Amino acid sequence: MESCSLVTERSLTMLGEGCPFLEELDLTDCSINNTGLKSLSKCSELVTLKLGFCPNISNEGIAHIGARCSYLQELDLYRSVGVGDVGLAAIANGCPRLKSINVSYCIHVTDNGLTSLAQLQKLHQLEIRGCSGISSAGLSAIALGCKRIVELDIKRCYGVDDVGILAVAKSCQNLRQMNVSYCPISDVGLLALASLRCLQNIKLVYLRNVTVNGFMSALLACKSLKKLKLLQSLKFNLPRVLIEMLEARGCSIRWMDKPFVI
Repeated sequence: MESCSLVTERSLTMLGEGCPFLEELDLTDCSINNTGLKSLSKCSELVTLKLGFCPNISNEGIAHIGARCSYLQELDLYRSVGVGDVGLAAIANGCPRLKSINVSYCIHVTDNGLTSLAQLQKLHQLEIRGCSGISSAGLSAIALGCKRIVELDIKRCYGVDDVGILAVAKSCQNLRQMNVSYCPISDVGLLALASLRCLQNIKLVYLRNVTVNGFMSALLACKSLKKLKLLQSLKFNLPRVLIEMLEARGCSIRWMDKPFVI
């Protein structure tokens, strides 16, 4: 039901009352509110729920989902800016099976919210890009509690530095995909990520504190890479022999050429 703009509270009331065994529902970019989520929470068998771009929902509505949908495994809240730490706490407490959650650009999510999510030991995928209230403390909590993480997106998390990255490198040995673009990490953090033996896909755009030597050392050390995203300017700064070696290993490099946007 993505982008179905005429979905009303009555629609969700009918779903809640008539479809108790519903497992997957996509309400991305719909004009739903907390009352609708309360009705929807009667679908207690939900496994996948997508609520991205829903500006009229908040912690109150998400709390209803957390209280009644204990089988939930995937929750998408991309740019649903009314959701914050209280809502994440409700999900963490009520949905122990959760494997994937996206709270990118949910500006009210802070380290407290990540600390709540850290109790979800089955979490495999976490997307928190653009969450300005998150720091290395919150990411470190995730690293310690969610050691099964496979995919992690922290793009534009300007409060995450080497401390958080080192915690991830130490505890999340199954990590295969990561986006650290725009984060203020240095050579130290990037080299720590390069030590992850399962890492196959990483995006490294606009890492202003990483030197050319830092990129060279990390890319040499990370032998498992299959996909890599870098700035176009590095194509002329990195040794050609290094680029050829990466490609010979089977690594596909995507070169980005776009202006820096805060």
